[in-house]
Amino acid sequence: MRTISIAGLLGKSPLQKALFPFRFAVAVLQSLVHIVLFRPDAVVGTGGYVSAPPVLAAWLLRVPVGLLALDALPSKAVRLLAGCATEIYSGFLECADFLGPKHKVFFTGNPLRGEIGSIGRDQGAKAFGLDPAKRTVLMFGGSRGAHSLNLAMVAAIKARGRDARWQDLQFIIQTGKEDLEPVRAGINGSPVKRTVLPYIEDMSQAYAAADLVVSRSGSAVSEILACGLPAVLVPFPHAASNHQEYNARSLEKAGAAAVIVNGNLTGPSLAETIEKILFDAGRREGMAKAARALARPDAAAEIAKRLAQLAGKPQRHIRSIADGINTLTTLW
Repeated sequence: MRTISIAGLLGKSPLQKALFPFRFAVAVLQSLVHIVLFRPDAVVGTGGYVSAPPVLAAWLLRVPVGLLALDALPSKAVRLLAGCATEIYSGFLECADFLGPKHKVFFTGNPLRGEIGSIGRDQGAKAFGLDPAKRTVLMFGGSRGAHSLNLAMVAAIKARGRDARWQDLQFIIQTGKEDLEPVRAGINGSPVKRTVLPYIEDMSQAYAAADLVVSRSGSAVSEILACGLPAVLVPFPHAASNHQEYNARSLEKAGAAAVIVNGNLTGPSLAETIEKILFDAGRREGMAKAARALARPDAAAEIAKRLAQLAGKPQRHIRSIADGINTLTTLW
């Protein structure tokens, strides 16, 4: 692990923004030193602002660069660094519309943790004390939860919980620490079966138990696709460049997800959308099929293969490169 002195620009003071070019220059110099000493065969940029100085340094030293574009709308860093990249590995087909030249862009999908999609439904349901025969809704809003999602889900269950069809459903609800008790209190007494948690340690088990996912549309989108699950996506409205809505619309266009913008998210709108999917077997299976068609579960191996070629390394190194990419994915 090596560090460089760099920080982002979002939310910074005018003074910090004025100093950014100087800090960036220092970070590039630090990156040049690290690369000269380490002598890598290739460099991987993961798309955040921290990756900008090393990618630029690698380009200056003529080291091959593979650049990950994780979102349907690539980050500003990726768009600026595209000219320095030897190859660009995109998580969405739409990425190529924002990056050039297009011959450098390869649709690989996004790397995933190896356990995603590898667990059976019975095991997943058992982990949460649920019935594997019942249709299950998984709702989560990232590690810290999503307040608007939590409020909407509480309102939906309170409004529909006495409906016989909803009593045949069950829910896994990940709230984040702050909303745990308010959510539990809000649906206390509802006959709907649910497991309410502040944090889900093993998302692979949660996906395995689910028939429908309700979530934001950040990095989890690729995991949802890999599991072949229909989704109700509520993009985080303050995400950089509104990239989460681009991700969600990509899945919606393909028929794999329904999208509710945060400003339109209410208990009734969420309940109605859940019903339209879970109580319509044809639509549910069609969305699952569309999700599986978009999925790229072998993304890490595909990226590793291309990186090995860039680095001039034999095929036997692909597995170790893929393991390294999956480690980066876990860190994200």
